[in-house]
Amino acid sequence: MVDDDEAPLIYGVEFQARALCAVSGVPDDDTVRFLVGTQSIKFENQIHFLEYEEEAGLLNKSIYSHRAGEIWRMASSPTDHRRFATIYQNIQDSNIVSKCTVWQIPFDSNTEEGNSPTIDASTNQLHQPLRKRFDLNVPNTNIIDVEWETNGERIASISETNIYIWNVEQPDTPSISSTGAIDSKSSAIHKLSCCRWNPHMSTNQLATTLGPHIRGWDLRSMKPSFSIDNAHPPCVRDIDYNPNRQYHLMTCGDDCRVKFWDVRKTNECLKILTDHSHWVWSARYNRFHDQLIVTSSSDTRVILFNIASLSSEPYGSLNTSEDVKEETEELVNEDRLICVFDEHEESVYSAQWASNDPWLLASLSYDGRLILNRVPKNEKFQILLRCPT
Repeated sequence: MVDDDEAPLIYGVEFQARALCAVSGVPDDDTVRFLVGTQSIKFENQIHFLEYEEEAGLLNKSIYSHRAGEIWRMASSPTDHRRFATIYQNIQDSNIVSKCTVWQIPFDSNTEEGNSPTIDASTNQLHQPLRKRFDLNVPNTNIIDVEWETNGERIASISETNIYIWNVEQPDTPSISSTGAIDSKSSAIHKLSCCRWNPHMSTNQLATTLGPHIRGWDLRSMKPSFSIDNAHPPCVRDIDYNPNRQYHLMTCGDDCRVKFWDVRKTNECLKILTDHSHWVWSARYNRFHDQLIVTSSSDTRVILFNIASLSSEPYGSLNTSEDVKEETEELVNEDRLICVFDEHEESVYSAQWASNDPWLLASLSYDGRLILNRVPKNEKFQILLRCPT
């Protein structure tokens, strides 16, 4: 179990999987939740809704059928923990198509308030169907990625060449409020593959990956706002904005590297991490303590870093005695690799921080193995000592 000794908690999914997201949207609720989506070609795919009981060190699960197709990506609503979007593929007229749908986990009929999904520890249950809310599709277009705005009012989706901003304030009646497109010269060579909202700037900026490049978009004009060329040749795999520093962006890709950028000066990156030995699929900031970075790779490893020099509080004073301060100050001020989680045996396609626990993270490998790990206690102690009183 995940306890004071930082031993991992391992959960097995029946099929291959690469889609993982943290669940939020429940005010004043300390329960940690994750969603996992499977990627089976032969069998009916599943959504695993997981709730972590910290005191018992257990994961409660509820499994739902996802008949639409194999799941490639997921995004959870920031305001409703029962709603989420999936990017999935299926075959239509002998062609592979990629679509996006927003689903809702059904209520537990035995719950009076109706604010909790059904949690059933039985392993022999018939999987419940999900409730379909609406599609986010465009005719004759494959949707590649989806991302919810932080306040839940808009959703961004991308095809290989276009960006779509959906207004979802009205329940179950989405409408496209704006669109953008990459130039024809770029689209002939590279395709869009990933998008991320900027949580700053009134959420009016979206970052996208375009082959080895990165493009930022001003959503008010739907025109490019910044460009990072050849960030990770041949392909950028993931991007994430620093939750506390509005101009800082982290990226990773097939060059086995993780890079940090200031989007006001994109001719060179701020820092490069070279600790992975194969493609880096995921890189995520901790939104509570942005010096904490977690990455995952096809080298089967999940790596936890402390990048204090680029965090929102790089040189804060230690809230402790002079003796302890002298012993820890040099270590705390240095950027460093904290630890390597090596419990996976196949490519780790996603690593995500819990939405409401700053010290807990989940990672998912292609063989369907989900692992929960915690930030080591000594690292947690050093970070808390530096937090403002």
